[in-house]
Amino acid sequence: MKQNVQITEKFNQHLAKIFSRKIIMDLARNGESGYLNEILLNSGFVKFLGSDFKLIDIFDAVYKYLSKTYRNEYIYKNVIANKILLGRHSLNTSFMMTEFRVGSCKADVAIFNGTSNVYEIKTELDSLERLANQIAEYQKFFDKVQIITAPNQTNKISKSVGPSIGILELTPRNTIKTIQQAKSGKKRVSPETIFDSLRKSEYLSIIGKHYGPIPKVPNTQIYKECRAIFSKISPELAHDSMVTLLKQRGNSHGLKNFIESVPYSLKAIALNSCLKEKEAISFINKLNSSYPYLYSNAA
Repeated sequence: MKQNVQITEKFNQHLAKIFSRKIIMDLARNGESGYLNEILLNSGFVKFLGSDFKLIDIFDAVYKYLSKTYRNEYIYKNVIANKILLGRHSLNTSFMMTEFRVGSCKADVAIFNGTSNVYEIKTELDSLERLANQIAEYQKFFDKVQIITAPNQTNKISKSVGPSIGILELTPRNTIKTIQQAKSGKKRVSPETIFDSLRKSEYLSIIGKHYGPIPKVPNTQIYKECRAIFSKISPELAHDSMVTLLKQRGNSHGLKNFIESVPYSLKAIALNSCLKEKEAISFINKLNSSYPYLYSNAA
């Protein structure tokens, strides 16, 4: 790689878009991505690359650069995937989702194992204006609520959240430091909020297991009837039943193989790529092959 090229700060946000589901899907299905080419050429990052490089080298080089100079949301998600999901837990017993809808919010990262954990990301670039509302929504759904942030945000967050909220710091070396341990709160979750985040097959499964046959009502009324029944389930039972079912979303041999096959830089995006098994295999093969499209497009 050529180290004598400096990328101006204004391109960082554009460059960070390389870790997108669209690019992964394009590469898996077509073998190349016009969007990827556009990002690398317009940002000038292509100048960092030599004349002979593999696709995997592009992702690793961009990730290395961003992790040092522009720690955006994807860097945080990927550290959580590597250090917490894969470092502390196991793909056999845990599942991680990003941008998971809870009430009026989208949780940045949710991990389901023996319980439920949410990780709200507040980078050095983020405002804390919405944090109180996000915490309130997450407490209706998750057992443990945790904020992961940059060193310059830690003190401010510590003063604005209660003692039950976990506070984690992404250190300058991209490791995770615990500032405050999260406390269990599944006794105060809202069954209605949990219900609203489940798929139809999932809430029908829980109701069928604990309340017997599903009400015989028109399809247009099933949601309303089931929600009324679900609201009567105890918070702890609603929570634990939800965790059991959401873990099953990641119970795929193909998904586990795919996550294990991609490099460190791509773990978070791989977890939520939604590739079919053949597409995943195609993407892995492409990662380890040369990627000449940049220069052909630049000519």
